[in-house]
Amino acid sequence: MTYAKLDSRVGKLETRVAEIEEGFGEIQLKLTRRVTGLEIWASRATAHMNGVGETLQLIAEHLGVRSAAIPEVHLATEAEIDAALEDGC
Repeated sequence: MTYAKLDSRVGKLETRVAEIEEGFGEIQLKLTRRVTGLEIWASRATAHMNGVGETLQLIAEHLGVRSAAIPEVHLATEAEIDAALEDGC
């Protein structure tokens, strides 16, 4: 193979690698944005659910009804996330 052909092939390969890296960066940004959006939503939903639970307990208390304990909802810990990923979640 001549130097010119080799140089041409390397040039094409470099172009293709750059295209792949650019696409990967765009996909990574999209995934990061989606995960961030889900984290914000989960935090808001958790706060809302806990507020609803507290309100239900106050209503029951006001009405003189003995209510069952409503457990507080918490976001997953890092250990729980790691365990779920290891289990193939």
